[in-house]
Amino acid sequence: MFKFGIRKIHLADGTIVEPPPSGMTVFTGPNNTGKSVLLREIVNSVHSNQDRPRWVTSVEIERGGTGSEFVAWLASRGISSRYNSRTNRHFLPNRYSSGEDYGVPVDGAMANWENGHLGEVAHFLYADQWTETRLGNQSDSEQWDWDRPPSHPSQILWESREELDRFSKMFEQAFGKPISINRYVPKIRLQLGPIDVPETPPPPSREVMEAFANLPYVNEQGDGVRAFTNLLLAALVRPAPMIVIDEPEAFLHPPQVRLLARHLTQFAPADCQVFVATHSADFLSGALEGSAATNTSGPRDLALVRISRTETTQSAQTLSATAVREVLDTPLLRYSNVISGVFHDGVILCEGEGDCQFYAATTDVERGEDPHDNLVFLHVNGKSRLTDAVHKLRTCGVPTAAVADLDFLNETGLIKKALTHLGGEWVEIEKDVALVQREASSTSITTIAREIKIQISNIIKEPKGSEVLTRQQVEQIGEVLKSANGWKAIKKSGVRAFEGDAYNAALRLIAYFGELGLFLVPVGELESWVPAVPRSKKAMWLTRVFAEGQHLRPSTDLRDFSAAIRGYLKST
Repeated sequence: MFKFGIRKIHLADGTIVEPPPSGMTVFTGPNNTGKSVLLREIVNSVHSNQDRPRWVTSVEIERGGTGSEFVAWLASRGISSRYNSRTNRHFLPNRYSSGEDYGVPVDGAMANWENGHLGEVAHFLYADQWTETRLGNQSDSEQWDWDRPPSHPSQILWESREELDRFSKMFEQAFGKPISINRYVPKIRLQLGPIDVPETPPPPSREVMEAFANLPYVNEQGDGVRAFTNLLLAALVRPAPMIVIDEPEAFLHPPQVRLLARHLTQFAPADCQVFVATHSADFLSGALEGSAATNTSGPRDLALVRISRTETTQSAQTLSATAVREVLDTPLLRYSNVISGVFHDGVILCEGEGDCQFYAATTDVERGEDPHDNLVFLHVNGKSRLTDAVHKLRTCGVPTAAVADLDFLNETGLIKKALTHLGGEWVEIEKDVALVQREASSTSITTIAREIKIQISNIIKEPKGSEVLTRQQVEQIGEVLKSANGWKAIKKSGVRAFEGDAYNAALRLIAYFGELGLFLVPVGELESWVPAVPRSKKAMWLTRVFAEGQHLRPSTDLRDFSAAIRGYLKST
């Protein structure tokens, strides 16, 4: 029985990539790391034609079936041999000629298949979609001998109304119009839009012909329509066992990129391996969604490979299909832009969007004239998700740090969870945490219990039955309770709110977590970096900081803080 696939890809740094036999392998990483080169080298390896490879040293191919079964498989796809009277031999078409010319001798193709020398027959085994050829006319086709199976994707759509309907629905989701084919003319051309009259047996009525005449041709549409169509045709209409796509996001708007990735991941046939190199977080998000969706053809696995390169070294980190499933179980990564961190050299995670904006601005000032770091600041909407997101991005091979306000030390459970994610040990800091928390509690602000009750009642109002508190209500109640102890003052004053042993313990904890990549704000919280601007809602505070140019004059401590984060990411 015919079978073809890639079992393993050996990379130059020693990494071994194991593509899922039924699914997609996505190569990500910063710009100019060689993702497109890597894809081409995979293709060249199938041809056994490698010339000074930069990434791929070899591939292990899984191949099944006899030479006769291979030729029969080609025939089932409309690729039949033709007799050449000049040589008295049968030939299969090679990559650049038709079967009527000198192509690949059938007996030679069978022998090559059985011996594993795939050079002359490799082009039958994959379909490649490169950015520079994406906009060519790949949607039109000539008619063929109906006694043979169709060989071109548009011929398959012409022959099967069911296949056309499936393809058209996927296209319509992206562009709002279906695909039609005029079966009354010799040439097969995809057209954009529906006809509003019923088709009839030949000869067609004038109304039918006019309806088709009013529909534009797909290959005459804009870049986005043509690129999307060509990718769907290559990957989803009886594709080759191996699909190679470079920068699928090219020429498409972000929603179309995401939808395309979902289609490719969810609906590619079960016996097809898809290899993609992308710079797009939208594509990656769509692929994650498609992999998590229910698929009619069975489970569709997704593997991620992040590659990086410096002037002297190159490296890759793989995230297996099993590990990707863990990412799929994390809505924060599936449905946010946090996963976009895989396309940068480093990520700094913050609690909120305002923190990202401020620290990104001051880091630019601290960097000065140094080369751009290709770092990105992303937020996770609160400290509770912070270290989990750090762990997930590091699992993807992304150097990641995080910034948290000093009151992170107020919650023992949060600290222990952070240590699990970051690789620390509770016993190493247990005494310091207890000392800091005890000191914060001992600096209680005198507050009458009745006043706290009133404040909480105003937040909750009058709940009905078993009504659950909203996240905003929980956070507001937390702020009220903080005001009853020293943590609110500590957020304003930072480590200076402590004295003696507690002060030294706080400094040790800041240093300890800094080595793990979690940078606690020594001045307490964001607003404390610029005390000249009165505290208010963070958005209003930040607006005034930027309006007054305060971010352009960071203090020495803030510069040191930003430099420490950059230094940590460079070292990892």
